[in-house]
Amino acid sequence: MSALQAVQLPDIGTLTQNQQRGVDCVWCGITLSAKTAVDLGPRRLRIADWTTSWFPRACKRHPEGGEA
Repeated sequence: MSALQAVQLPDIGTLTQNQQRGVDCVWCGITLSAKTAVDLGPRRLRIADWTTSWFPRACKRHPEGGEA
C-alpha cells in the first residue's frame, strides 16, 4: 500500500457524486484535470452484501489529506 493509499478520506457519504467519481478533489471540491489531479489509489467500498472499488483523487494542494 502506498502512502497516498493510506490517507484517511472523508466518509464517501459526505462527498458529492463528482468527488466520488474522481472528477473533483475529495477535500476542496475543485474540478480536476489530468495535470492537476493526484490519484489516491483504488479504495474498496462495501455496501450491504456488495463490494466495489472507487478511485478518489485530490488536487495537488491536498494529496496528503485534510483542508490546507
